[in-house]
Amino acid sequence: MTAYWAIFFEHLVQAWLPYYFLAMTCVLVLGVILSRVTRRALVFALQMLLSFTVLVLAGAATATVGSVGLANGFSQLAILVLGMTLIRQVGLTLFRLLVPRLGMRPPRILEELLILLAYVIWLLLRLSAGGLDLGSLVASTAVLTAVLAFAMQDTLGNILSGLALQLDHSVHIGDWIQLDTIGGRVIEVQWRHTAVRTLFGELVLIPNSQLMKSRIMLTGGPSTPMRLRIVKFYCDFDMPSGRVIDEVQRALGQTDLPGIASSPAPTCVITDFVDGVLQYAVRYSLTDPESPGTCDALIRQHLHALFRRQGWRMAAPNRDIRLEAGAATAAGDPYQQNSDRRKAVLDGLPLFSVLTQDEREQLAEQLQPKPYAPGSTITRQGEIGDCLFILVYGQVDVWLEDKGIRHPLAVLEPVQVMGEMSVLTGEPRSATLSARSDVECYALSKEAFQVMLQNRPELADSFAQLLAERSEQRSTLQEQMQHTQSTHRQDAILTRIRSLFRL
Repeated sequence: MTAYWAIFFEHLVQAWLPYYFLAMTCVLVLGVILSRVTRRALVFALQMLLSFTVLVLAGAATATVGSVGLANGFSQLAILVLGMTLIRQVGLTLFRLLVPRLGMRPPRILEELLILLAYVIWLLLRLSAGGLDLGSLVASTAVLTAVLAFAMQDTLGNILSGLALQLDHSVHIGDWIQLDTIGGRVIEVQWRHTAVRTLFGELVLIPNSQLMKSRIMLTGGPSTPMRLRIVKFYCDFDMPSGRVIDEVQRALGQTDLPGIASSPAPTCVITDFVDGVLQYAVRYSLTDPESPGTCDALIRQHLHALFRRQGWRMAAPNRDIRLEAGAATAAGDPYQQNSDRRKAVLDGLPLFSVLTQDEREQLAEQLQPKPYAPGSTITRQGEIGDCLFILVYGQVDVWLEDKGIRHPLAVLEPVQVMGEMSVLTGEPRSATLSARSDVECYALSKEAFQVMLQNRPELADSFAQLLAERSEQRSTLQEQMQHTQSTHRQDAILTRIRSLFRL
């Protein structure tokens, strides 16, 4: 028994190389350091060192029974394990501690490939140290390598595709992608596949080669911070479209909506005339790709609340079938049915305060709705006026045109009369009116206004005062324009004199 232990310790002393303690110490120290950024790094180091120790002891144990070749094999295997452990610890320290401090974030698959390459080099060095001719080894395994490469072409394609995906930064961890019917967040890119977690919680493993060959849509995450979403809704044709758009944009722009970008602010547009209704769309930028449905529902909730505050009715697409005998009749004017609104407009105008309630009701029946989009010309200077207007919503610019140049005269706000001078005096319109925003107004024809004046001559006094005020404004502007033109002419003459006499 004593001889057994003597042989055991003698082989152990011969097999134990001086640099073993240094290598083991480095593995332990790096394991402690890496445990801050990598889970189980220290546990892995201890497991590998235990495996190394077991192999060394196994070599010494086999030497006691006279199996010298097997003992040397265990010793070489122990050196291989210790070297691979040290390579891994150094590689992880380089890629997960040192390189990030330099501001670089190399893909994980590159880290794994370089560590694998270091493993192969270390293995070849150990085989060469064991007396194996590497040249003959490479020559003898060339055919085997070609066969394996052909048999594993799909696997190799996935590995190279995964490496390419991360090296060109086309897909990042955390990106939301859409591939055919699969959509979700990329949670990891492995050698063979990319793992995607869907909104429903499923984990989908997509081969990397398929990602390289297919068209991928990035819908969120680091690569796509915002994504445009569209929520549609419908209104009846009698709803003033400009006002609907203004109110929707104002309401959504003044509200803090989680998961929805405030810049650019949500916008509202008309997208179609379909099935008897106006189709609108709210376009907003989604910043939380995990809750597109929740954000859509939030937009709809605010739209519904806005419509209830305004007293509007939300519409739905519909189709009417009408069977009519004889000539077709025009559809009833929805504004005509809302006479209360027209009466309220007349009640708010001091110009018509002399009229009785019955007279205002009769006059309200003569008002015709005239909506205008922003930039539209309502009246043009020099034209003969056949009606006057009552502005009930929006802003109207008043321009005085001179030699093709427009000069701003005033900005009209609700509720005001406009375009009355040409109707009252019979002269051409003295100014151009254009819609600054979406405008709603009522038009009163010259004939209807004439009947009203004949019944109520005292109205002429109120309108005469209004005409005098606006004529004074126009005259003041014309004087300023003439003074400006005179100044410009004087400056031009002075410039010519100085140029001629080189003053």
